[in-house]
Amino acid sequence: MLAKKLPDGIAAFHFNIYEGSKSHHVEIVGCQTYDPSDSDWACDDIFGSGKPRFELRHGIVGQGWEQALEVAKQFLQTYLATGSVGARQMQESLAVSIGFVDGELHFVWSRQNVNGYHR
Repeated sequence: MLAKKLPDGIAAFHFNIYEGSKSHHVEIVGCQTYDPSDSDWACDDIFGSGKPRFELRHGIVGQGWEQALEVAKQFLQTYLATGSVGARQMQESLAVSIGFVDGELHFVWSRQNVNGYHR
């Protein structure tokens, strides 16, 4: 998904985590604004994977939200280190974060010394 052409104007990426009965689901969004002091910047999306694309089964990551968040952060950090086309596209943005919908944003990667940014 991230290896194909994405819409112009993506300033940052966020990975939304949803709780399910047998798994946690992860959805990717690309946002046109980014402001590290505004916890709602990730709501300004212009790109999305649609229904959650990735599934983290409770049998593998555990049922607790803390465990799911930690595993998802580790997966994302590993992916960003691969140098793949999708990882490079994310690193061309200003930041990459992850978190539960309507929860805190946890930054996985960001450019140094970035203040509020709008495209």
